[in-house]
Amino acid sequence: MWQSSHQFISMQLNGAPLYSLSLKSAIDSHTLTVSPDTPVIDVLHLMAQVRSSCPVDTSPQLLETDGTSVEAFKRASCALVMEDSQLVGIFTERDIVRLTAMGTNFQDVKVADVMSSPVIKLTDSDSQDIFTALSVFRQNRIRHLPVLDSQGQLLGLLTPKSIRASMQPANLLTRLWSVGDVMTTQVIHAPMTTSVLNLAQLMAEYRVSCVVITRIEEKTTLDSENHLQNYIVPLGIVTEGDIVQFRALELNLSQMQAQEVMSSPLFCLSPSDSLWIAHQQMQQCHVRRLVVKGVQGELLGIVSQTSLLKVLGATEMYGVIEELQQAVDERTTELRDANQRLQREIFSRTLAEVELQKAHDDLKRQVEERTAELKAANKLLKQDIVKRQKVEEALRRREVELQEKAAQLEATLHQLRSTQASLIQAEKMSSLGQLVAGIAHEINNPISFIHCNLPYASQYARDLLDVVQLYQKNYPSPVPEIQVRAEEIDLNFVLEDLLKLLSSMQIGAERIRQIVLSLRNFALLDQAEMKPVDLHEGIDSTLSLLQNRLKATPEHPGILVIKEYGDLPLVECYAGQLNQVFMNVLNNAIDALEKGYPACCSAPCIRIRTELIQGLGEEAVADQSPRNSADSIDKFPWLAIRILDNGPGMTKDVRRKLFDPFFTTKPVGQGTGLGLSISYQIVVEKHGGQLKCISALGQGTEIVIEIPVRQNKSS
Repeated sequence: MWQSSHQFISMQLNGAPLYSLSLKSAIDSHTLTVSPDTPVIDVLHLMAQVRSSCPVDTSPQLLETDGTSVEAFKRASCALVMEDSQLVGIFTERDIVRLTAMGTNFQDVKVADVMSSPVIKLTDSDSQDIFTALSVFRQNRIRHLPVLDSQGQLLGLLTPKSIRASMQPANLLTRLWSVGDVMTTQVIHAPMTTSVLNLAQLMAEYRVSCVVITRIEEKTTLDSENHLQNYIVPLGIVTEGDIVQFRALELNLSQMQAQEVMSSPLFCLSPSDSLWIAHQQMQQCHVRRLVVKGVQGELLGIVSQTSLLKVLGATEMYGVIEELQQAVDERTTELRDANQRLQREIFSRTLAEVELQKAHDDLKRQVEERTAELKAANKLLKQDIVKRQKVEEALRRREVELQEKAAQLEATLHQLRSTQASLIQAEKMSSLGQLVAGIAHEINNPISFIHCNLPYASQYARDLLDVVQLYQKNYPSPVPEIQVRAEEIDLNFVLEDLLKLLSSMQIGAERIRQIVLSLRNFALLDQAEMKPVDLHEGIDSTLSLLQNRLKATPEHPGILVIKEYGDLPLVECYAGQLNQVFMNVLNNAIDALEKGYPACCSAPCIRIRTELIQGLGEEAVADQSPRNSADSIDKFPWLAIRILDNGPGMTKDVRRKLFDPFFTTKPVGQGTGLGLSISYQIVVEKHGGQLKCISALGQGTEIVIEIPVRQNKSS
């Protein structure tokens, strides 16, 4: 059937070819190509081909029915994305409408980010024809099909318009079909007051290339009772091409109404018109689609270039071909009868006819033999294709399995590295805690002795000074030896400075005791288990250890620490681990302030705020209950510790990877990238809380630690 039909399609009618099934005649070689890094806004202008800087004249004489201004510009319906002479993507009018409906800003987007990839394409070969392209269009619901040669080089583009133009004259089938047979009845329509942005959103939602602008009218029905009925009457049309044009002209789509930009008046058809009439009207009016109206002027459907191609399906073609073949057979029978009459009249033609019949029989036999050979070859080819498909399917399954195993191995390796780093850091902190506790203990004994004896030494010094003053008062003229010694030691200065010296020693000893206490609080080896603690003491101990980094230096000013402590109850937690979190967060804040100075216009500052909250991410308590109140803990079972700095802040990419193991922005040798990762595990996994970062460039950084006041005993 295919062979005879193909021969019939390729035959000539009145000396002219009826149809050409070759792809080459339908390929449009004048296609728009761009590189992947081209900005979308530039691609938009290239597709629109704007030739005038003035707004588009929407007068009927300058606009086509689909909204295209013939005088103002010429546009392409898609752009092919090429990289190193290879086709890597496609960007169409439908993509522009979709991005417009999403509110995408074209200024900051490259075409590689929004193009359709991989591309559905067709390789030109002898086995590919127009029917192949039409099948691809229908199966994938596309309107642009790139064609490549056998080496993968781009030949051009197939569209419904190019196919329809290549199959001229198209009246063989279009005269046999009516508009009502192929029109699309599910038409997306909208009122005249709809904004152009909403029209773009409708096109993107329903995947259509146009929206018909309508209004509802009351009309009398043509029956005996003359009832009033509401009809949807088409007034104009807005297409994807219009959206591309308006975006190229950088118009505000949300402020434009459909009635201002729609193409009107419409070119319309009735359902009974033949497709040949629709084809001629599209060519004459230079439009891609026509509106179908009923007798009352109501909207019935729409006919597009794609609709015309429906009649060019292989099944419909073969049906018409069989009808034409039958007509040819009937005509052949009439000619055979006339030939027999001629045979009786011209006896001399008898031998020639016999020889002709014999040749016909031989040809028929040869055709049958060739047909049998082709069927056998076709059967073997199908078997080979089935085998190849099975092998390809097995390879694909194997590739998927290998990819899954590789992903599992990578996740396991990542988890192993993270666990190893956590164990190493935990061991370091444990050893450091033991060392700090030992040092603190050894220092605490002698400094306690000194601190305890200093008050007595001060009192003894005052008593001795009182005695010396009494001697000076009662014996104003000492012996020469005492007077010489008093002058050597500057007795008056000693009397004045001795108490100051003892006071300074008292302050220094107290400072050493506070440092030792901070070291012990930070290590908290006696609180390795979870127990209620005062978190403010842990924060203060950490700040005490970091006091040297907070002081002013020649390179940067001192860092001001503002404490805004709320009235918190005792919190059940691993105090030593939380102190480690405070140390990591405060160290990073100090690093950020030192790195950002002098770029920061204000004085470096760290603000620490603690407060009760109702839950993760909730607001703080407005009127807190008394400290350790049972009602307060029941109503507000969570607490938040917020550490803010006015440093330079961080980018979105850095903030997204902030808690990843081994990630650091510090130079090599200055940071391991484990501090915040381990802090995240302590807060989230050990305490069931949440650790998050709020930051932006130039707006500082806020680290929020949220944990429950009481841990769940069953967990």
